Amino acid sequence: MKKALIIILTVFFAFTATLSFATENQDEAMIGDTLILRPLGILGTAVGAVVFVIGLPFSATGNNVKESADTLVVAPAKFTFARPLGDF
Repeated sequence: MKKALIIILTVFFAFTATLSFATENQDEAMIGDTLILRPLGILGTAVGAVVFVIGLPFSATGNNVKESADTLVVAPAKFTFARPLGDF
């Protein structure tokens, strides 16, 4: 399991580095965005929502529910669903 995770992370970081140089070729950026970044954004939004719900009692006592919601849920959701495809 550990070896598979290392391989997946290596491929992800190599692909992300390639995407950063692919600004001239918008098709490659869109493919990478669709196959790698959007699914990770969905995962990040889901994990952020779970962490937000777990931390909600603490955020409520500190009067920063809006800030924690913006950071943990809204920002990943905007990254995943609100930006144009291939636009980093």
